[in-house]
Amino acid sequence: MVINRRIAVVLMVGSIVVLTALAVVGESRVESSAFVGLCVYSEDGFSILTNGTESIGVYASLDVGTVYRVVGVPRNSTSGPRMRPERVEPAEPTFPLDSMTGAYWPSRGYYLLTPAKILLALPIDAAKGEMVSVKGLWHGGKFYPLRYRRLGLPDGPANGMPWEGGGTVLYSGRQTLIWNGSEEIAVYPPYGVELEPGLRVRVLGIVRLYSRVSLFVDSRDDIQVLGAAERRPLRDAGMGDIAVGNCTVLGTGRSLRLDCSDLRLYGFSARAGDLLRVEALRRPSSLLCLNCTVMRPRELLPNSICNFSDGSFARISGNVSWVKVYRNGFGLANVTAGDCWVLLKLRKSLGVGLDENETVTAYGFFTTYRGMPAFEVASGDDVCSGNC
Repeated sequence: MVINRRIAVVLMVGSIVVLTALAVVGESRVESSAFVGLCVYSEDGFSILTNGTESIGVYASLDVGTVYRVVGVPRNSTSGPRMRPERVEPAEPTFPLDSMTGAYWPSRGYYLLTPAKILLALPIDAAKGEMVSVKGLWHGGKFYPLRYRRLGLPDGPANGMPWEGGGTVLYSGRQTLIWNGSEEIAVYPPYGVELEPGLRVRVLGIVRLYSRVSLFVDSRDDIQVLGAAERRPLRDAGMGDIAVGNCTVLGTGRSLRLDCSDLRLYGFSARAGDLLRVEALRRPSSLLCLNCTVMRPRELLPNSICNFSDGSFARISGNVSWVKVYRNGFGLANVTAGDCWVLLKLRKSLGVGLDENETVTAYGFFTTYRGMPAFEVASGDDVCSGNC
């Protein structure tokens, strides 16, 4: 009996020692620890923090882009370390940060640093196209910004970088040309956006340096209309100005030749001899009508058959006293009014035939034919029967 009691005592003492050792081991396993990291994911009560080298899952809803210090008991799982936090608080990063510099370019829901096209995970408080210096962490192919410094807009155009250019719209369409006072800039606006010639604009886009500076614009919000171009008298208007004046049409066709400018006028139809009020955009080698009207139709011009002036434009009207047509198709008609007469030159290409004693009116230029006063028209439309 004594032996059995001794054995029982030994067993009890051994059990106490084992239980005590297990309790100590258990306490060491549940000891709390702290982790400082950037929240890069949060959803449904679960977040992921990283310090750039290690990541840990935390059973809590946290704000992406914020650095936290989490205290809790870490546990390992098949998908990595996890922690049920005892305490969570925002903190300053204690881990090294990466630095990036570029132009901030938010576009279509993405936030980029150009020209390297670094994808930012979160937006920053900077103007579109502004240069910034950013510090943060890489994770999952994105750069998470923690600190940044604004450096202002780029001073001038550089390939692949944003730039804001301004000027007057000279040509519109898929490629829009604007004049900034010293050079033409090609602007490629977004689909469906067209800028009217004669408007002053400021445009923000990505630069491509070809034969001229080109700006590729991705949003209509990046185009600011400032108003109409400067209005100046036609003879004083420079490139990009709206030229204003009264002009007589001297020649027609796809464009109009005017007596007030060496440049031809596009975008308006009129007849030789019509007097126009012109408001037109001055372009490199032409004028584009913005607002043109006929002030006086050519029918109201005086009959100048008695006022011969070599090289001047005029309207003549009179009776055909005789007509002569040569073998090559060229013809002459003697048009008289009172004591005045002039030889009306009729090129075969005009397609005009006149008869003696017919009343004719013509619009064209005084010239000479074999030393005699003559009159020349540009097209068959400038010769008509009667007083027209």
